[in-house]
Amino acid sequence: MSDQQQKEEQIEKMIANIIGDSLERVAEIRIRAEYEFQEAKKKIVKEEKERIDKEYKRKTNQVKIEKRIAQSNLINQSRLKLLQAKFRFVQQILAEAHFHLSMIFKNEQKYKKILETLITQGLLKMMEPQVILQCRKCDLKLVKEVLPASIKEYTKRTDQICKVVVLESKFLPPPPQKGSKKPSCSGGVVLNTANGRITCTNTLDYRLMLAYDGLLPKIRTILFKDEIFDKQNEKKIEIKKDEN
Repeated sequence: MSDQQQKEEQIEKMIANIIGDSLERVAEIRIRAEYEFQEAKKKIVKEEKERIDKEYKRKTNQVKIEKRIAQSNLINQSRLKLLQAKFRFVQQILAEAHFHLSMIFKNEQKYKKILETLITQGLLKMMEPQVILQCRKCDLKLVKEVLPASIKEYTKRTDQICKVVVLESKFLPPPPQKGSKKPSCSGGVVLNTANGRITCTNTLDYRLMLAYDGLLPKIRTILFKDEIFDKQNEKKIEIKKDEN
């Protein structure tokens, strides 16, 4: 074998070795690239799955919250409607009480005794030497009839003298009329000091409202079996009722 042939053979072997090494490197690169691709793919899939799970939980929680809010709103609306119905019913009873109260004056003897008591109570509450008394125009005659007895009772209890002036230039509103929205008064009196600084309202309407405010929890317990009366809720209903 000539030197030239040997050189060519060596060159061919070198080329073969280079090609072999290159193929091995290419295979290694492909394997590594495939591995890195799979790892990157796993990471992306995992991150995306976690993102989807997180978003699903967020939306699920949001749906639960919205559902609870909707249920709470329905419950609150139902409670409000119930409170409004109760309020209207109590107001209806109060209106009936006002009506019956306005009929008391038709029994003159009974009403005279009530007037005498109301005047005496007012005098005892004010404890003033001079008082101006205001009544309804239709009660003027009865007031003048019972006034001496009231003053006598006041003096008996206090050992003091009180001069009472019945105001005849300005009267309390007249008795309520069915269907009328004008100011009215079911009876009773209003007492003022001469300078007008102290006032004692002792009308039947005022006394009814005092009794209403004081007995309302018991009234609601009797009517609705409510153990606790929520005054604040009633105020809200009154405000809403006025707005409508």
